[in-house]
Amino acid sequence: MSATATATTVTRVPSTADAADAARVARASIAFGRTRGYYRVLFEAGPVDAATFAELAGVTEADARAWLAQQVAAGVLRAVRGADADHEELLLPGEFVPILLGDHGEPELAGARALLGEHRDELPSVLGEPVPAS
Repeated sequence: MSATATATTVTRVPSTADAADAARVARASIAFGRTRGYYRVLFEAGPVDAATFAELAGVTEADARAWLAQQVAAGVLRAVRGADADHEELLLPGEFVPILLGDHGEPELAGARALLGEHRDELPSVLGEPVPAS
């Protein structure tokens, strides 16, 4: 750059296409997790860190971190303070459980169904409509 040139900062404004691409990636990641039972692992384990999730799900920690990061970015998982308060863990919110596990009327999902009823208007758009009970 010459002495008379000025630096220009370009701010990229996300386009509608970017949002659509992000939604497609999020939905694909959700489908991936549903197919592999990752949400069941999260439901049964409660808040977990990436290393614990990797061990429980039978995947590498790098793969676990990548998938979990996608879920956080999509608004599907929430970061919470770990039990020892020194690190964060990831939590599958109860109201998302009937959607992500598939709600077939299991008694174990009764509380989650109630939460979904109370918080339906707060769902991330990538979750769409809940899976109906069969």
